[in-house]
Amino acid sequence: MKNTNKKSKKTRVAVSSTATKKEYKQYQEELNIKNSKFKNFSKFFLVIMIILVAVILIFFSGVFNVKEIIVEKNNLVSDEQVISFSGIRYGKNIFSISKKNIINHLKENSYIGDATVKRIFPDKIKLMIDERNIDFVLQLANSYVYIDRQGYVLEISNNKPNVPMILGFTTDLSNIKPNDRLEEKDLIKMNMVIKIMETANNHNLENLITRIDISNEENYTIYLDSNLNKIAYLGNGSDLNTRFLYIKSILKEQEGKSGEIFVNVDLNSEYVFFREENI
Repeated sequence: MKNTNKKSKKTRVAVSSTATKKEYKQYQEELNIKNSKFKNFSKFFLVIMIILVAVILIFFSGVFNVKEIIVEKNNLVSDEQVISFSGIRYGKNIFSISKKNIINHLKENSYIGDATVKRIFPDKIKLMIDERNIDFVLQLANSYVYIDRQGYVLEISNNKPNVPMILGFTTDLSNIKPNDRLEEKDLIKMNMVIKIMETANNHNLENLITRIDISNEENYTIYLDSNLNKIAYLGNGSDLNTRFLYIKSILKEQEGKSGEIFVNVDLNSEYVFFREENI
């Protein structure tokens, strides 16, 4: 009986010892995990602090303050005007500048349709301008309203630019101002005007067109150079390429004569013709 009890005690001691080792091992593993997490957190916190210090140095260091503003791709708007409208101030940190705000400010100038803004480290800003061109003009009493091909009003002036004048528009110009746009009905017709000018350009006739009448969308009319003193009726604008070939031929054949060119006919069944003006 004595021997049995001793074995039992030894077994219990062995079991107890094994359990203690497992608990200790588990404790050590948990402690290692906690230490690892703490070290990772410390590293993360250190990185964050370094970034914050770097950001503070960037924003308060004069190294990144704007010292030069570069303007490119502008012809109608001067560098000084572009810089003024941009709202950028010399000495301002380039990281504190909002590209979106700059573009919005620039587009307040009616001649600027869009822009691209680039930071050039460490102290330059580049502004690349997408300008609107004076493509057509409308008459308002004794003044002229400059517009681009998209129907945006660019300027109202007493000087007439050397571009085609649009006749027969319906937009009310009494309260028109720069950056306004023509009414929808006129914008739809402007699409045909652009096609007319592009086709005329393909035949080297665009510089001869002085006026375009859009009052009748079934019969667009172009007025040619005053020296030629000719009017051409285009119809609804279909098959413009063929119609301009006829116009070019008639201009050559009827050189020195004033009159009307009728290409607003069914080209499959009717003849194009010229009617000389009775003097």
